[in-house]
Amino acid sequence: MSNEFRGDRRDFLKKGATAVAGATALPLLNARGALADGIGKGELGLVGADHVGLTVPNIAEAVQWFREVMGATAPLSFGPISDPTGTLMHDLLGVNPRAVIDQITVLRIGRSANIELFQYEAPDQRQTHPRNSDWSGHHIAFYVTDINAAVEYMESKGVEKFLGPFPLTAGPAAGQTINYFKTPFGTYIEFISYPRGMAYQGPGVKPLWSPKENGLHSEQTTVPGLLGIDHVGITVPNLAEAAAWFENVLGGINPLTFGPFSDPTGDFMHQLVDVDPRAVVNQIRMIRIGNGPGVELFDYTAPDQDHTFRKNSDWGGHHIAFYVRRIDKAVEFLQSKGAQKRFGPFAVTGGPAAGQTINYFQTPFGTDVELISYPHGMAYQATAPIPLWNPQNNRP
Repeated sequence: MSNEFRGDRRDFLKKGATAVAGATALPLLNARGALADGIGKGELGLVGADHVGLTVPNIAEAVQWFREVMGATAPLSFGPISDPTGTLMHDLLGVNPRAVIDQITVLRIGRSANIELFQYEAPDQRQTHPRNSDWSGHHIAFYVTDINAAVEYMESKGVEKFLGPFPLTAGPAAGQTINYFKTPFGTYIEFISYPRGMAYQGPGVKPLWSPKENGLHSEQTTVPGLLGIDHVGITVPNLAEAAAWFENVLGGINPLTFGPFSDPTGDFMHQLVDVDPRAVVNQIRMIRIGNGPGVELFDYTAPDQDHTFRKNSDWGGHHIAFYVRRIDKAVEFLQSKGAQKRFGPFAVTGGPAAGQTINYFQTPFGTDVELISYPHGMAYQATAPIPLWNPQNNRP
């Protein structure tokens, strides 16, 4: 790709970013027990993101890809899980009662939140993948210290790459450089780097959490300079509603807002993030929740936008799990905030995952949020040479 083309696109993005340069820190009120009272304290006791759950078509393929390409370790696998005659699967996870989880494997990459892979069978399973512009669109962003070296490595592994590395040069997000990739199993991955910070960071602004806080040395990865998950991106039907949910229920703050982005005549949007060329990102809000990867909320309009939600059992189904210190108190607190609770708290008492207790919540924007706690660890740790990352080890 010519330097002239790249320069044109940078100018284009610069103009879009500048449009909201004054909206760098939309305030969100803090829910008791989250950021307002200190990380992990109070009624909610939220520490930070523990893992991102992804449903994939073939878990063996996905695990192999993460191991061979990204150097992941997979210390925890369990399953199958089903309820042949009852309603546990629907009550617990919001899926068809006859859905079967063939296997769950949890991966560690770097020193940040983990990735939990699911392989499901379900009578109503959707077997197509959402795009980034769909209401169920999502991606996982990893922080890398040298994005050029990291991108070059991914290209050497034959990973499908989109336009980039692409720097943002103006507006509140200036200072970050990104590049999207697509895995063979349909999940979008982003590399992001902002070695000198971003423009929104100024006096009086509590910044987003970054894996850089845990140190600049890579762990459990073969990608040069990869530190861990930086954020999880999700596309939502109503951005203000989603941001308010994270504010009122989980105590999130919103230090960074930017957009809109579009390319009325060219194919920049397709080349950068694999969406319809006429797709428009109306706004992006970055939400910080505790000490851990943030949540990046997208408001898209697109000619081919899918306005349906994926179930956890569908290809492309996903959830975000947050670690809490006392799950019984945290669940009670979320219910007091009007959160729609699924069955739980549900304690896992046998097998390698024994020791964890979980509870899923249904959000109004289609992404399930899970609370998880394992104050005494999990059974697999007795024999695993390398454990999963624990968000309690995150540095503020």
